[in-house]
Amino acid sequence: MKRLFALLLLALGVIPLVAQQPAKPDPTQLYSLVDGKTIVKTNPFSDLFGNLNLKVERILARGLSAQLSAYYAPKGSESVRQNGAFHTYSSVLYMMPLAADQAKFLTLRPQLRWYLNEGKGHGFYVEGYYQFQRSSFRNQQITEYYPSKEGKSQYYSLTYDGRSTLHGYGIGIGAQWLLGRRKNIVLDWYILGVGRGIVRGSFDGTSMLEGSPWPAGDHTEEEALLRRRLYSVDDGAKYSFDDAAHQVKVTNIKHTAYLLDMGLSIGFRF
Repeated sequence: MKRLFALLLLALGVIPLVAQQPAKPDPTQLYSLVDGKTIVKTNPFSDLFGNLNLKVERILARGLSAQLSAYYAPKGSESVRQNGAFHTYSSVLYMMPLAADQAKFLTLRPQLRWYLNEGKGHGFYVEGYYQFQRSSFRNQQITEYYPSKEGKSQYYSLTYDGRSTLHGYGIGIGAQWLLGRRKNIVLDWYILGVGRGIVRGSFDGTSMLEGSPWPAGDHTEEEALLRRRLYSVDDGAKYSFDDAAHQVKVTNIKHTAYLLDMGLSIGFRF
């Protein structure tokens, strides 16, 4: 009787194990070439417009990953109005792929992502990032109305080349999917990223007043004109003028930049 009772207890313990559904396999560990925790991506639309980019994401734990994004525009636009210059709406620095008037730049952006469903590299996410960007501008032009003392209408212009460095930070939201039979194709929809930073830079160029060089001597009024035209640049900027070469140089430029980014990347999980 005791032996029968023991067998009955053993059977009752085994039944739940037999009836239990097997755990669903983690797609990040199936069919991967290495360990399934590394993802390499690029935005192909951005690449087509000369903004080369590469993103490498590494899964650290369930719901957490780190990513390093690199952007490079090897040739800036020759347009006289480029994003990222100091005098126009450049206080907003875009990473948008369709920005045809982009400057030449190199950007590095380390990111930390939190997946809201605790997915390993998939699902909706929130991220925080730091951004370093170095840019150079060519053929920029400042134009400003400058009435003469006699009341004559005339225009001042300054054509210049410039350089700048950005240190910024921000947050973003997006969603990422693992696709295909083996879940190795990755689609990353970066819905929106916003941030801000500090830009420091300098530029030098040639100034003209109605097609002729600015008169030699006193440049107080020219400096005041430039200070009005350089949006958001603080008062610490330094101005120097070379009458012989008709050159203007502005250094120690500093202003706040606002960052905006969105895009669609495709990649592969290893």
